[in-house]
Amino acid sequence: ISLACLNLPPDERYKPENMFLAGIIPGPKEPPLNALNHYLMLLINDFLDFWAGVWFSCTHLYPSGCLIRCALIALICDLPGARKAAGFASFKHQHFCSACHCTKEKEGYGSTDYDSWRKRSNLECRKSSQAFLEAPDEKTQQEIFDSTGVRYSELSRLPYFDLVKCVVVDAMHNLFLGLIKEHFRNIIG
Repeated sequence: ISLACLNLPPDERYKPENMFLAGIIPGPKEPPLNALNHYLMLLINDFLDFWAGVWFSCTHLYPSGCLIRCALIALICDLPGARKAAGFASFKHQHFCSACHCTKEKEGYGSTDYDSWRKRSNLECRKSSQAFLEAPDEKTQQEIFDSTGVRYSELSRLPYFDLVKCVVVDAMHNLFLGLIKEHFRNIIG
């Protein structure tokens, strides 16, 4: 898990010396769905503190101290990682899209009637995420997930974070590995 400071100029922000390594998720396999939130929880706790503001008593530029605020602006991952971290279902699930309510059964992968696709909203995703968290048992959680394609994500604790708009599939997977080409040719048609 790495973070970049977007206050830096674009040509500086992704240099190794300016990146912050916030955590490493151990391998050799990716963590199960319910384990990813444990890794995110500590990071989200820090972002909640910094959203409210943290006072640094002394810095190089401000010897008398200054208030620091920061926010998580976007989550950038490969497609499976983005879905897991944000609490959305896999692209193989009945609710395969994290941006709209398309289903395999109703629209299928071949639907190109974009205007008829009902968009997901941050509020409804947050409600589904919270319902999943508060469900009394795993069976109820599974029913919520099956009907909405949403499970609980630690990201939903950030009051400003839009679960639909702030989750981005990275450029390497989108462009260099051909995900966009695959999506347009074989999914959209």
